[in-house]
Amino acid sequence: MIHQTAAHGFVHGDVYERGRAGYPEAIVDAIGIDQSTRVVDLGCGTGKLTRMLAFSRVVGVEPLPPMLATFREQLPDVPVIVAIAEAIPLRDSSSDVVTCASAFHWFDHARALPELHRVLRPGGRLAIIWNRRDELTGWPEEFWKITERYRGDTPGYRSGAWRTALEGSPFFGPIEEHSFHHSQLLDIDGAVARVASISFIDTHPKRDEILSEARLFLENLGVEEIELPYRTRVYVCENLGHA
Repeated sequence: MIHQTAAHGFVHGDVYERGRAGYPEAIVDAIGIDQSTRVVDLGCGTGKLTRMLAFSRVVGVEPLPPMLATFREQLPDVPVIVAIAEAIPLRDSSSDVVTCASAFHWFDHARALPELHRVLRPGGRLAIIWNRRDELTGWPEEFWKITERYRGDTPGYRSGAWRTALEGSPFFGPIEEHSFHHSQLLDIDGAVARVASISFIDTHPKRDEILSEARLFLENLGVEEIELPYRTRVYVCENLGHA
């Protein structure tokens, strides 16, 4: 049920926690979350988004033990369920919002979308979030070329398969899009951890060589701190009424 690249590529929760960016605060208002909102943070990983939503009635959902272990270290007071998007052990209409931050591309959409429809109340919202890197220029574009040559057929937002599935679903309305500038300030070790946190890099036979190439590139920039830019995109759609 779990994509093999994800199952074997996210085995270092501490590396993911160190290397991955959080999300801009503005996305909370864009999604429409307040203290009373019942939120399911699906594929919550180490809790990068969940910690921003801890003021609400949020529960995390994550299937991978290394990510769960780090989540529990970071957010010991936030409930988390061991489950996958295709089989969520929650009641029908039990949530107001389902968030999927840097996770939706891993799901089996044909099975996950009916499940998300089920756990959301009619009129509830599905929010899909990515820190996108496909619109960069200059040295950031050159930097990410180091990893992109190894992507292969690994699922990702770039393919657009997620949008095709969502737009073709009878369960959800039109997609509302929001875009925010975002960045992540890291030292060189942290930026190398960002590369190491990529599933298809961590599982690649040339992993160590790729990380060495990334480190050399960063060192050649001649700075002690690296500001990695992103364009955070949020896609929100309404759950249509249950039959």
